[in-house]
Amino acid sequence: MNTSILISTLQRSKDNKEIISIWQYNGDKSSIVGYVSEISDDYIGFRHFTRFGKPDGIIFIKIGNIKSIDFNDDYTKVMECLIHYADIIDKPSDFNINLNHSDYWQFKAIIQLNNAKDQIASIEINGNDYFTGFVKEVSEEDFVLNCVAKNGEDLGTSLFRMEDITEIRVNDIDDRRRLLLYKWRKAKL
Repeated sequence: MNTSILISTLQRSKDNKEIISIWQYNGDKSSIVGYVSEISDDYIGFRHFTRFGKPDGIIFIKIGNIKSIDFNDDYTKVMECLIHYADIIDKPSDFNINLNHSDYWQFKAIIQLNNAKDQIASIEINGNDYFTGFVKEVSEEDFVLNCVAKNGEDLGTSLFRMEDITEIRVNDIDDRRRLLLYKWRKAKL
């Protein structure tokens, strides 16, 4: 009798430490990502990873609770990259913004980000929306940001007004994750 595709996929993950994404019935709205470490008739041991590529223990999952499995898709490839380069995410850059108690703090910060061509930052606009990317062009009134999505996709450029900036984040772990994935997608790792 033929083995089900589900069981052969789980076995392949175990044999090759292939990264897969498991969706469960009655689970929350996200999958868990990792590889199978053990298989029995009814359960698997699943070594899973955080969204930053860090090992996060082993979960024992009833095979009957598996709704679907994603493999060899963009997100599992993203996770393979993060797992492989997880230590890079832990290291913030040496970049620092010097404002010197300026009334024009937004402009001063954006100029410094523009001069640091490879520095990614998250910029809050009007107190509610964050845009993350690289500053590409600056005037006293506005600036252009090459936006980067959470999994490193290049979203193109957007123009924002300087006066609308309410917060700037530099070197946080989410931005370092985006930068790593951006470089990976651009094959700059």
